[in-house]
Amino acid sequence: MGHPLTLVGFMEMYPTQDACLRALFEQRWREGFRCPRCAHAVAWYLRGRGLYECAGCGYQASVTAGTLLHKTRTDLRKWLLAIWLLAAMKKPPSAAELSRQLGVTGKTAWLLRRRVTHAMRCGEHELLLRGVVELDESLVGGRERGSGKRGRTSQRKTLVAVSAEQTPRGGLGRAHLRVIDDASAKTLSNAARAQIQPGSTVKTDGWRAYRALANAGYLHEPHIQATPQAAAELLPWAHIVISNFKRWQLDVFHGVSPQHLQSYLDEFCYRLNRRDARLDLFRRILNRCVLYTPPITYSELIAT
Repeated sequence: MGHPLTLVGFMEMYPTQDACLRALFEQRWREGFRCPRCAHAVAWYLRGRGLYECAGCGYQASVTAGTLLHKTRTDLRKWLLAIWLLAAMKKPPSAAELSRQLGVTGKTAWLLRRRVTHAMRCGEHELLLRGVVELDESLVGGRERGSGKRGRTSQRKTLVAVSAEQTPRGGLGRAHLRVIDDASAKTLSNAARAQIQPGSTVKTDGWRAYRALANAGYLHEPHIQATPQAAAELLPWAHIVISNFKRWQLDVFHGVSPQHLQSYLDEFCYRLNRRDARLDLFRRILNRCVLYTPPITYSELIAT
């Protein structure tokens, strides 16, 4: 499946509803049609209904049934264009921008965007970091006035665990960002287990809660910083990753709510961890939408 390099190229490749249906068909049934009921390999396409009728048992199958696009009423051209825009643009469109570009309501654009990024999110947690990994925490949120509390004791901002993998040459590999409730030993150990392969070397600052990592199956390498400013030198990639996320979410969304922060963290990491495969992102995301992500409702999305 080709990845259109430009918007003009996309419109030429997927000009009609039928062209989009063929693209979904190729993703779902790569080796040809297989009836979901009897596994028969021959079917007739019912053009008026957009269904495939099995020649063996007569079952009428939809190419979108059971996928993230299940029972969608939105034009498939808009679905594929939204996926392409989210995959191709360095600064992906917000729901408000998608609403303007696709000509749909704000709620439809939000639902469409969140479903696509939900598919990204489902694939992101399959990848555990390994080797040498930097682990730190950071606060995400707007300015906090009047409380007098800073750092890990802040009450209004959201605490995020930052894991950044170092390559053998000292560069940045992959990264994970995860919302956590506090900076206790139990919470940070659980965050490490969710993001880092056991047996890896985990570099941290001198925060005492990180001492539990040695009992969690990791080689712990603490670094004591003389000043708070020195943390960026001791754990450079962790600080670069979270700084880039903060800049990205402000540029695109002008801030996000704590309730939905994890989904934006996952979207950012999905792009970051596949930065060397940008030309293949459209196919990868469409593949996740069609093959690996079950249907999800609006009420389920707003709860995450």
